[in-house]
Amino acid sequence: MSTNWNLGYTQMLRNTQPSYWGNWSLDAHVAAGAVGIVNTSTGAFQYVSTLPQVQVGTTHAPSNEWKVQSSDVTQTTAAVDLKGSVVDPDTGTKVDAGVEMTWSFGSEGSLSSTFLLSNQSYLVDPLTQFASNKDWLVAQATSAGMCEGGQITQGFGVITQALMAVSGLNLGAQSQNSSFSITGSVGATNAMVGDAGADAKGSYAQTKASASFEEHLWPADPNVVATTLMPVAYQFASFVGQTPVLGWVNNLSGISILLDDSHGGTYIVDAKATYSVNGKQQSCSAQVSGGRATMMNAIPVGATSLTLDLGFKGMFSDEKHRFNWPSPIGQFPNGQIFIDLFGVWPGATRAVERTTGAVG
Repeated sequence: MSTNWNLGYTQMLRNTQPSYWGNWSLDAHVAAGAVGIVNTSTGAFQYVSTLPQVQVGTTHAPSNEWKVQSSDVTQTTAAVDLKGSVVDPDTGTKVDAGVEMTWSFGSEGSLSSTFLLSNQSYLVDPLTQFASNKDWLVAQATSAGMCEGGQITQGFGVITQALMAVSGLNLGAQSQNSSFSITGSVGATNAMVGDAGADAKGSYAQTKASASFEEHLWPADPNVVATTLMPVAYQFASFVGQTPVLGWVNNLSGISILLDDSHGGTYIVDAKATYSVNGKQQSCSAQVSGGRATMMNAIPVGATSLTLDLGFKGMFSDEKHRFNWPSPIGQFPNGQIFIDLFGVWPGATRAVERTTGAVG
């Protein structure tokens, strides 16, 4: 079986972090401010350059422990007597008391990612940095074959955040009912899987496997400690033309507006979306009844100055609400806008944009 490990890893991350991309192979080029291309079919990042005079900050990781695993993966720990055969690379002392950590995989294609996290690096004020380097970004995209007529192609962009790890390992089972183990001193081995403070040094003395594995360890070699941090996941900004899309995760073909009037309301609501494409104003309309939801016609992904006018129909006059989004694809990176509609006739009405809670 041929397994796209990075894509599977990324899909697992998005169960809790919808805008993350995985760095399964531990590519050190993945860093805040790195410019390149993301292949949506594999999730792989192809490095092109680094943003000029890049400004990067760091913040504490949400937790020291990083653990992402398939449901059929189990992790066990057993004490072992190393009898002084192992030297802790961090302290230089011989170690007697050791530990063996074993990952057991039930199925081919199952994966495990465990790391000790240090921090999250991020691009400071990314939109300002993009604007300052607009011409440079267009030139880089052009040289990479990712620009047409001065408009940057989706998939080209900049890494805006990277989750950095001290040590750890990515494991992918290439056969069912298989296992992989690392052995070393108690403290160093625990640090390999995040069971330590962020200032700990993870290492291992040896590895063993019952079958073939897709494996990426940091540090990459036994009996050493890593001197640099390694990115395990990242967030990426791409462009629609020259409009930045923070948290970009897929090619966008249009902007959708869902009108959701299924919250116990009874009003009929008329909606009209007005927007500009290449300097020309366009519009589309829809109507939704109480207890129902409807999707408006797709709006071009490059639309700007989007205005949504809503009219809750009354006996003599309509109660009106309005939303304005100057750069809709920049504000809604997934291209989806959800409007929740409330009101029981003839009472008060309310319209709320679901993602931000903005009231029209």
